[in-house]
Amino acid sequence: MNRAALAIVAALPAGGAAPPTTDRVELPVRLVMLSDGTPRFGVPMRIAGREVEAGLDTGSTGLRVMARALPVDARAGGAAVHYSYGSGTVLNGPEVEVPVAFGDGAPTAVRIQRVEHLSCIASRSHCPASRNDDPATFGIQGNGLPNEGFAAILGVNLRPSHQPNAFEATGVGRWIVELPVPGHTGAGRIILNPTAAETVGYRAMRFDSDDNSLPGCIGGERPVGTICGPATIDSGAPGLRVVQGTGHAPVPPGTTATIQIGSGKSAVAWQVATERRDQGSHLSFEQRPDAASPRLFLGTAPYYRFSILFDADAHTIGFKPH
Repeated sequence: MNRAALAIVAALPAGGAAPPTTDRVELPVRLVMLSDGTPRFGVPMRIAGREVEAGLDTGSTGLRVMARALPVDARAGGAAVHYSYGSGTVLNGPEVEVPVAFGDGAPTAVRIQRVEHLSCIASRSHCPASRNDDPATFGIQGNGLPNEGFAAILGVNLRPSHQPNAFEATGVGRWIVELPVPGHTGAGRIILNPTAAETVGYRAMRFDSDDNSLPGCIGGERPVGTICGPATIDSGAPGLRVVQGTGHAPVPPGTTATIQIGSGKSAVAWQVATERRDQGSHLSFEQRPDAASPRLFLGTAPYYRFSILFDADAHTIGFKPH
């Protein structure tokens, strides 16, 4: 690590130290439409003293930043990191420690990944990085489109990761995510450390495991049928995707389907019409011979229907209708 990088870290709490208590902070969430029509969501933050808009991703954990967005004195590297996403893209580059802040909050030293080059996992050789692997023009969540997407991705899942959830690392114990809906004028927001009054009315559920899944079902008249299995939600993945060992007939646009998350009295359910962008309801099926049972990837659909509360201490997620 060079002297300048040492100076950055020395001026901040050590990475293993307890983060400071953070007051309530409200962040805007901006809808960003890629040129191919894919909706993405940007959140402002400060990374190593620079204002950066990061792509919001509740389906991953850790703050990962393209090297071009970091100052030279934050480029001394630690252990090598290779982090992959459902799209098949792998972000490669070392771990570094830099000051991170949200809103008016004080900066806190956080372990992040500095992304230096891109690749694809073997089973998804046609991932977005195969279309553009130039670090100068590659944008995270940009679908491989040059100069689209973000210079950083903010993974705020509760799944354990060596590069921590930056909210938790800066002293945030709970946060509310409300996404803007494509085609609507309402703005989105994230509330960090919401007040007690702001957390009233959420139906809380405990995650089944460290993969942050909940019991879920997608059901409807033929050809939908009833498909149940572990379900995840993800602000970085528009559309509904079912992965299972058998094939499935295509579902016509406009088909009514019911989505359920949770079980018993804590469950929430709502209806969508397939192929509606404002409902996040593009429905696709992926056949994998090694899939012992179906898995449901519900993407942004729950966010278009609910305000969602993450509680890191209780390891729960809560849903409240808009």
